[in-house]
Amino acid sequence: MTPPTLDEFLEHGAQRLQIMGENPEAYKKSLIAKYLAWSDNDWVTGNGRKIKNWKSTLSNTLPYLKAEKITVNDAKEVQSNFLKQRYGVN
Repeated sequence: MTPPTLDEFLEHGAQRLQIMGENPEAYKKSLIAKYLAWSDNDWVTGNGRKIKNWKSTLSNTLPYLKAEKITVNDAKEVQSNFLKQRYGVN
């Protein structure tokens, strides 16, 4: 298996979370922590199994990750950052 970059990992996680009806921003810290844990452990799960397909393993892990509560101000900031990045709007 070729390990993903952090960006690939986060993108796949965000796509799957959206399909699950979840807000990907609420899971960003948990996704980064999972990536670092697997990366530091040579892509072996906590159960000691070698990860052969990281996308499948991540998809199966997502229901067990913790979401952070996002406040209204956080949501406005996320939207503002999105508009800035996507459209250059201030």
